[in-house]
Amino acid sequence: MRNLLVGNGINIQYDNVSYTNQNIVLRILTALDESDYPYDFIVNEPLLLKYYLGRLFLFAREMLDGVIDDSITCTAERKALGDFKERYKTRKKSLRITDIGFEDYYLVHDLVCHKFKIINPEQYTIRESMRMSYLFSIYNHGKLNLLHEKYSDSFKTFLSNFDNIFSTNYDNNIEAGVGKHVYHIHGQFDRLSEVYNPSSFRNQLHDNPLEGIPNDPTYDYLHSTALSTYCGDYKQYQIKQASLANEAVNKMTNAYLSNELVSKDVDSWENENNKLIVNFADAIKIKVTNPNLRFQEDYSIEEFRSITGTLSILGLSPYNDYHLFEIIDNAKINECIYYFFDSSECNIIEKLLLKLKAEKKLEFKSVKEFWGICNEKNKVYQIF
Repeated sequence: MRNLLVGNGINIQYDNVSYTNQNIVLRILTALDESDYPYDFIVNEPLLLKYYLGRLFLFAREMLDGVIDDSITCTAERKALGDFKERYKTRKKSLRITDIGFEDYYLVHDLVCHKFKIINPEQYTIRESMRMSYLFSIYNHGKLNLLHEKYSDSFKTFLSNFDNIFSTNYDNNIEAGVGKHVYHIHGQFDRLSEVYNPSSFRNQLHDNPLEGIPNDPTYDYLHSTALSTYCGDYKQYQIKQASLANEAVNKMTNAYLSNELVSKDVDSWENENNKLIVNFADAIKIKVTNPNLRFQEDYSIEEFRSITGTLSILGLSPYNDYHLFEIIDNAKINECIYYFFDSSECNIIEKLLLKLKAEKKLEFKSVKEFWGICNEKNKVYQIF
């Protein structure tokens, strides 16, 4: 089987202004000043979010000097902070607010919250506003989903020759451009997340989380399954969350139906003070009467984990998605081709894919040469 994994580099290739990190962050900041900004969905006072992002930038500079190291609460944050320092340490004096990857701002936010004792629900609410402002900027009033109109015939032919296409992007350009199914590993703009989907299993529970949330199909992408965080471990957790919940509910539902002691225990949980336990009992009882209900499993990680044959990686940065490279290194594939933008990326990829390198299954190709050929006529054969 021939497999392809793509990232944001494809979008940048067909619009090298709008979808770079610098311009996505810049658009977040400028959009907050617009009169038609959807503040009902993102933040009541856009100026406060703009001010907060500015403060996070100042803290980000201080993080490079270690002033916030004592605010780390877990291994994932320590690992992410070490990676953050490594990538930005040589640029501190010239660092601008748009130079920092927006997903890195989530890390800054979490550490700032730890430092100043800001806890949930405030910490979550602020992060969610940040995430929605990020998605609003990426979506770019729907212009993002029009990039496929610029695809060259050579690139379309390239895409069509793969059996499976996986993407870390949220858009549907490949589907629209070549009519192929795409597995979205990190979610997609055209699918509502479980929390915002009125017909989901989650919203069959009695504590309806949709109550009071504005509903307008124009902004469904803000409530989509698009996954955005600074750490591969956190992405893996969110990806696995639904499947683990389904497994737990299935086991407890079977026990509820077959074991009287379990049944009595579950019935008593509705009087617990812990909301999670109350919801768990609610889910079990609903599952008993509606056995086909399942929590949404929105991320195609198991399909990606099961790949065989060859894998080509195009337009994907080696940063922030280490969990994917761990899967790749353990996959049953015969060959992995990584299209690098800068030769320095090759050293990073070799460290991430140690097994494939040792087995001589790792190959590098220049993405600049790839796109050069894609833009030439009658050169399609050379890019396979």
